[in-house]
Amino acid sequence: MYKLIRSLTFYLITLFAIGLSTGAPTPEPQTYQAQSAGKVWSGWESVDKLFVFGASYAGTGFNWLPPNPAPSPSNPLGNSVRGGTSSNGPNFVTYLTTTFNASFMQTYNFAFAGAKVSNTATSSTPYAKNPGGQNDMVAQVTNGFLPSYTTEAGHEPYANWTADSSLFITFFGINDILATYAKGDGSSTAPIFAAYKQNFEDLYTAGARKFLILNTPPMELMPVFSNGFGARDWQIPVVANNQTLVRQAVLDFNADIPDLVSSFTSAHSDATMFVYDVHALFLNMLSGTSASNALTSQRQLKPLTNLQTACPFYTQFKPGTRQPVDYLGEDDFEDERCGGSVGTYFWLNGIHVTWPVHKVMAGAIVDELKGGASGGYEG
Repeated sequence: MYKLIRSLTFYLITLFAIGLSTGAPTPEPQTYQAQSAGKVWSGWESVDKLFVFGASYAGTGFNWLPPNPAPSPSNPLGNSVRGGTSSNGPNFVTYLTTTFNASFMQTYNFAFAGAKVSNTATSSTPYAKNPGGQNDMVAQVTNGFLPSYTTEAGHEPYANWTADSSLFITFFGINDILATYAKGDGSSTAPIFAAYKQNFEDLYTAGARKFLILNTPPMELMPVFSNGFGARDWQIPVVANNQTLVRQAVLDFNADIPDLVSSFTSAHSDATMFVYDVHALFLNMLSGTSASNALTSQRQLKPLTNLQTACPFYTQFKPGTRQPVDYLGEDDFEDERCGGSVGTYFWLNGIHVTWPVHKVMAGAIVDELKGGASGGYEG
């Protein structure tokens, strides 16, 4: 079993995963070192199925129920639709499937805007724009994945998959924190993580063995918190010290992930669980340094020069038209009122990031997974 040991600003932990972030304003590039050997992870190139659970950062508009088109060689994301991402273009799931894949990939994406780990755990109602079965991870797993892609379905599963060649990806935390951070006491994470672990147990029972958790980005730097951009649209609670409270809530949420990983992988020696550090990546990209510019140039992208706010004219339509943005294409359009093309912006709106950020994130995730193949970071 591989153990990674990192010295963090606030604590020293040993975790069975790719490390979590320090929360420092401008972290230096991180390195990871395998401490022992084992064989569970057979490499990124062995993966040909992605099952994705999450919220708007991960969603692609996929509907898994027949007769909607399923992923296929000509359509690896299935019936994902225009307007199905929050990025004004491809998101990291799209890039993992079609750009940074090392084999033919098919992706089954249950993520939906506004979803949390558990609505019950956060004592909150489902997002108003989500009318049904993908309201939280509990529903995405029990109403979506299990009755559709496992023997629990009572019918032939909608896709054939194996434990060795399937990676199960989760990206939660933003909506969970939006629903709870104003309490300011860190008390909300225990029920959330109890539900999170149970979801992984349900997936494991169904045959899943390879998992990737994305931790929560530095929400205090989102324009909705840093300068109030879109606060009314996102119905952010008006409380004192919003930035301080949400920053601490993110640190509390991310700090609980190693315990989840350790507990789960100790109970299941044949499971591999990666954690990708979105928090540190975003801090690096938002630092505006040569290191952050290197992250974009590595992916043949423009430097991100607009880092603190968003432009209200970059929405779902191209400037001056009613023509929708191509959500599967890298459309670097420009509205002169914004002082730069959409490809120079980090933030698309008060909470979400642009497609170049997603491209950098997807490439960085794959770099880590490939590192796991050669040296291994696993539970």
